[in-house]
This record gives sequence, C-alpha cells and structure tokens, in this order.
Amino acid sequence: MNKILIGAVIFLILGAYLITTRANYDLKEDSQDRISFLKDFSGWVVNLGRNMVEITGLVQKQDWIPQEYNETDSVK
Repeated sequence: MNKILIGAVIFLILGAYLITTRANYDLKEDSQDRISFLKDFSGWVVNLGRNMVEITGLVQKQDWIPQEYNETDSVK
C-alpha cells in the first residue's frame, strides 16, 4: 500500500512540475502565477478523476467471463 501511495505522490509532483514549466509560472515571486497554477493543477486533478471514473465504468461493462473452448475454433 505504501508503494501505491508513494507512486501517486510522485505522479502528482511530476504533474505539478510539468504544469509549472509549460506555463512558465513563477511561484516564488508572483501571487497571480500561484493562483493560476492552483487553478490549472486542480483542474488537471479533477479531469484525472473523471477519466478514472469513466475507465472504471467501461471496465465494469466488459464481459470478462471466458468463452467455452471448442475444438473446431481456430486462431486466425
């Protein structure tokens, strides 16, 4: 469980870094850049959550029960 938590934290830090560098935010000096960063980062996290919910829903709808094997079936 700790490895998953560490992986999630690293993923979020990497995402924050990419947002900061691509938008050239100066988080130390400019308060407006900090506000813009927080808006961008929170929007990214919300979109990430929505995408995970969508993917989970699609996975749930899949038919995961294997079909019965028939000797006349061939692999093409």
